This record gives sequence, structure tokens and C-alpha cells, in this order.
Amino acid sequence: MAFLPKRRKMGESSNKMMKLTQTIPDDMVEHIISTFLPVKSLLRNRILSKRFVDTHIRSRNLDFSGIYSRRRSQLEVVGIIEEVFNQYKGSDIHRFILLINHLGIEDKIISCINTCLGKNIQEIVLDFSKSKKVMEIPINFSAVETLQHLKLRSCKFEMVDNSPKGLKLLRTLSLMRIKVMKETINAVFTNCIHLESVELINCWMDDMLSIHAPEHKKFKSLVLSSIRGLWVISLNAPSLENFKYDGYAIKFNFVSTYTLKEANLHYNRNFSQSYYDPSNLVVNNMNFITRVFVLTTTTIFLE
Repeated sequence: MAFLPKRRKMGESSNKMMKLTQTIPDDMVEHIISTFLPVKSLLRNRILSKRFVDTHIRSRNLDFSGIYSRRRSQLEVVGIIEEVFNQYKGSDIHRFILLINHLGIEDKIISCINTCLGKNIQEIVLDFSKSKKVMEIPINFSAVETLQHLKLRSCKFEMVDNSPKGLKLLRTLSLMRIKVMKETINAVFTNCIHLESVELINCWMDDMLSIHAPEHKKFKSLVLSSIRGLWVISLNAPSLENFKYDGYAIKFNFVSTYTLKEANLHYNRNFSQSYYDPSNLVVNNMNFITRVFVLTTTTIFLE
């Protein structure tokens, strides 16, 4: 019985909120829904509410990551995405997230990306891992001036070094299942002066990863996981605070790691090479992370 007054108050405040929404003019409510709701919520409102069935699509958050379901075929998914972009009336798109099998619909995907690039896009997440084939996108992301967050999976990414304006605002870069060229890494750290974090996961490289960022003041986090063909990491990043590595024991060559606070070294065993003895590498690598506050590692390190 002691809880009844509280329930009454909650019910009263809910009714007040409902009355408040009903007093807002339709055009203002429509503007709020069409602009600020994520696209999935907007589409749901258009289907369930007759009041908003003709609401224009101006949502700045075009997140299609959860568009797949057991009842939707690939054709239906593509149809929904096309409908959104064909009916889009907004001037800005801040976020575009797409998880899809790109085979056979490459031209439609490229058209959507180009639309976003023309509307001050800030975050792009493209995941084509539903297909085993990496998608070739004839788009130079390095020319995008407004982009702050870029995450690509199974999608080719290259960056040219002579793009003075491109990716100047980029803060986070995540590449997965992509061949990463040395020239691309060099160009990223040359142009992206506001870069805060880099992730390279399940990528492949040729021998060495070299990161030269002595003037970067915001670069705090580096994650390297399961990179094929990588044998040496050369790092000059005085502002780095968090370093995570998952893979075989390889050579670290770090400069100025005084700010490094946390290191996660998940060393794996290389059973394919019985003669491979990682002990010297593991010991030598410790010289570069002696000042960390938190060290997480595997039993290989203890052995």
C-alpha cells in the first residue's frame, strides 16, 4: 500500500507528458520525428501511426545495422534502403551505418555513400563481411572534409598523401579484413592531426607497421589484432596511452612510450613453426612498456 501514491504520481506525470505532446503543433512534432529520430524509429512511426504516415525523411542518423530479420530477404532490405534515400529530404546526414551483402548491389551502395558524402557526413560504418569478397569502392574517402569516424570491414580503403583537406577532422579509424598498405598508414598520420584511436583487426600487411606521430597530441589508443604478414611494429607516438596487441610474438620498436598507461598483450602460440621461440622477443618487448599501470597478458609471457 505504501507504493500506491508513487504509482499515482507516475501515472499523472505520464498523462501530463501525453497532453504536452498533443498540444505541440503537428508540423513541429513532424520536424522533430523526421530530423532527430534514428531512421529505424522513424520508419516504425510511419507504419504504426496514421498521423505520421506521410512524414518526410530527414533523419541525420541512418543506421541500417539492424535491418535484417528472419522475415526479410536481401531484396526487401535493399528496397527499404533505396526507399529511404529516394525519399530523403534532409540537408545533413551525420551517421550512416550499413551491414549488408554487397554482391550484386554495388552500384546502389555507391549511390548511397555518395549521397552521404554530399551531406556533411560525420560517421561512416560499412560492414560487408556477409560476403567473403572484399568490396571495391571507387570512392576516395581521403577527400571527405567532415568525416570524424570511419569504420570499414571487408571494404577496400586507400588514402593519398596529397589531400590537404581530406580527413582533417578524423578522430577514429577502424579497419577490418582489409589489406593495409604502408603508404595508407603514412598518409593517415600525415593528414589526420586530430586522430585519437586506430584499430586494425584481421587485416593483412607486408612485414612492417610503421606509425610516425611525434607531433600528435590526441592519439591515445592503438589496437592491433590478428594481422597476417606483420613481423615488426615501429611506433613513435608520445601521446599513446592504451596499446592492445593480439597475435604471435613479434618485434616491437617503440619510441617515447612514457605516457603509456595500459598494455594488453595477447600472445598466441605458433604451432606451425616448431622452431619458433618467442621468449627473446617477449622479453625485449617488455623494455618498451615498463612504465605501464596495467599489464594484461597470456601464459606465454609467464612461461
